[in-house]
Order: sequence, then C-alpha cells, then structure tokens
Amino acid sequence: MRALCLPFFALLLLLVNTSAQAIVLVAAELPPYVIRSSHGKPSGVAIEIMEEAARRLKEPLTIELMPLARALTQAIHRKDVLLIPPVRSTQREHLYYWVTPILDDDFVIVSDRRFYPAPLKVTDLPPLQIGTLRYSFSQHLLRQRLKLESDTVATEKLNAQKLHRGRIDAWVAAWNAILYNQRLGDLPTDRLVRGETLMSTQLYVAASKEFPFTEGRRWQAVIDEMRHDGTLARIIRQYNYQAPE
Repeated sequence: MRALCLPFFALLLLLVNTSAQAIVLVAAELPPYVIRSSHGKPSGVAIEIMEEAARRLKEPLTIELMPLARALTQAIHRKDVLLIPPVRSTQREHLYYWVTPILDDDFVIVSDRRFYPAPLKVTDLPPLQIGTLRYSFSQHLLRQRLKLESDTVATEKLNAQKLHRGRIDAWVAAWNAILYNQRLGDLPTDRLVRGETLMSTQLYVAASKEFPFTEGRRWQAVIDEMRHDGTLARIIRQYNYQAPE
C-alpha cells in the first residue's frame, strides 16, 4: 500500500511546486521611481523597494513596464497584479486597493530662471503655458482643483526640454521627477526655480479592488518593516532622493 502511495505523493509535490507563480508588478515608467534600462533589468527607487520586499517575502517577482496610462488601466482589470507608483487621489480612490505608501514627494511649480527668475505661485499660472505629464496627477491637480489646462507630453524628459527651450513657461510635476529628468536631459538643475508647492503627497503600491486582501496585508507588513529598520531610507538615499521636510 505504501509503495502505491509514493507515486501519488510525488505527483502532489510536483503540482504544488509548479503551481507557484511569480507576483506580477505592473510598473509605470516614471523616473526616478521606475526606470527603463537600455540594457538589463529595470531600476528605480520604487522598483528597488519592491524587489527587497519580494526577497523578504520569498516571492518571485515579474516586472511589466508600461506607460502610466496603460499601467493605471491594467491594474484595475487584472486582479492578480500590484501597481507602482500611483498617487492616491480622490479621483482614483474608488478604483484601487491602496496597499501601502512607499514614497513621499511634493508636487510643485518650477520655472527656468532665465525666463521667470522669481518663484511662481498658483496665482501666476492662468496666463502661462504649463507643462505636465499626460494622465498624471499633475494634470489632474491643475484641471480639477485649479481649473487650468496644460500642455501634456508622454514623458517628463520632454517637459524638461520644453522648459529649457522656453516652449513652456512652467512645469508642474513631482519635485524628484523634475530633478531626475532635468539631469537626464543633461540640463543644469541650478536653472530651476522652485515655486509654490501644490500638494505634498505619497506614492503607493496599489492593486485591483479584487486583489486578495490577505496578500496585500503581507506586502504592507513587510514594507512597514523596511520603513522601521531603515531599509527604505537607505534605498532612497542611493537615488539622491529629496524627501519633503
């Protein structure tokens, strides 16, 4: 009888081992949070945080890079994926399961000091050409809260170039995205004039509303552990990230 059971148990173990699937991380290409590399695996401060969390959870991690708009849509309709790094907003609140925050940042107005040397305020914006990332929280802030339209582009690097050339008067984005993309375009950061902060907010790990709650709690717990033991701060420092004070 024991000899007959052995093949059954061997098959059962095989099924258990092969049924494990990697967690899929849908990552919106938003440097410095998520960076597409020309060679090798993707990087970025949010990617590194999630890779360390997956290592601690002993979970294989498959990363799918895509533009922001597609990533936001994918995470709504795919109940088994995690999404980084959306901003939590009233517009998006009901669309996702907000697993845990991972980063803090300020959404600010910047100008080029050659054209606008004084820091710009919200009240200065109505007559100006303002650049934002398409489908971004910055675009939402201007449209929904300030009733202003903006010139949208597919990447923040394009906004850095347009500001440098005087094709836009102001650029509204997360401060760390502005700094990174200014450097990415080989443009001097000392030409940037930081104006009014529109909002201090957090970037999240999110998921579909149908994502398993118990699984989400596991990721939340391990990222909280990383926050408390200093791992998050260590990863952030590697990217010269300027967290809000």
